[in-house]
Amino acid sequence: MWKYYIFVTLGPILACLPFKIGYLVARIVADYVYIMSPGLRRSIADNMRHVMGNDVDDSRLQHYVRGVLRNAARNYFDLIKAPRMKLQDIEKRIHINGWDNMQNAINKGKGVIIVSAHLGSFDMTAHILAAKSVEAIILVETQEPKALLDHVVSLRKSKGLEIVPIYLGVLRLILRALSKGKTIGLMCDRDLDGDGKETEFFGETTTLPYGAVRIAMRTGASIVPAFNIRRDGNQYDVFFEPALDLVDPGDGAVEKNMAMVISAMERYISMCPEQWVVLSPIWGNGYMKHSSVSAELTIASS
Repeated sequence: MWKYYIFVTLGPILACLPFKIGYLVARIVADYVYIMSPGLRRSIADNMRHVMGNDVDDSRLQHYVRGVLRNAARNYFDLIKAPRMKLQDIEKRIHINGWDNMQNAINKGKGVIIVSAHLGSFDMTAHILAAKSVEAIILVETQEPKALLDHVVSLRKSKGLEIVPIYLGVLRLILRALSKGKTIGLMCDRDLDGDGKETEFFGETTTLPYGAVRIAMRTGASIVPAFNIRRDGNQYDVFFEPALDLVDPGDGAVEKNMAMVISAMERYISMCPEQWVVLSPIWGNGYMKHSSVSAELTIASS
């Protein structure tokens, strides 16, 4: 519970700070964590080596590791700051690229699955959906204690989005929402349960969740890759890619369709590796396991 008490105690205080000061505090905290957490540094460094290549020199690697922690801290500040901001003020900070791609997918009427990665300030992508009056459900990871999860969800709901923690039974909610033409947001760069399917990611085998692809193939929903990149001056770029041209069900179709999702994630993560704020290992046996949802999403194609 100590995480919850720190969050709810310091959050309102930090939220009052202007962005320049808030990000300075975030940087100081991130640098302290970098110094005091060698295990965390190793986990992030392993992820960065896969993105940047094994021949990256250590000084450059550590620069990116520190950058990941700084961006993670800035994301927390964004999270607690957003409820005190007007939606139009948030929208002014965001440059949207490819909104026509998203609108075309919505217009098909079969629902949209936004696939993304923990890149940049990913909450800002969700705020754009709210600003555009898109009926969206954003699925988020569960976390302990539940009081902390409830508090974080309440912060993310502040702009009118429907935020749903991933839980057993969520598949029915997803299918019902898509049947009504709604949008679902899913992160595809972490296999939370270790129940995902083996695949190549940055040239090496790991497991990733295939739920988004399986659900789209079952329902006819469009898959739109969307990513956020943080820019200087408290600005953000949000990119909406054209809907994927999914392969029809058949031998190897799921793998081919997932390969397109992976290709999009690799392309954007490679642009700004220091903004890929995944703090646990993606390759090897270091997965963070939270629930038993992946197996449920796996049955979506059956």
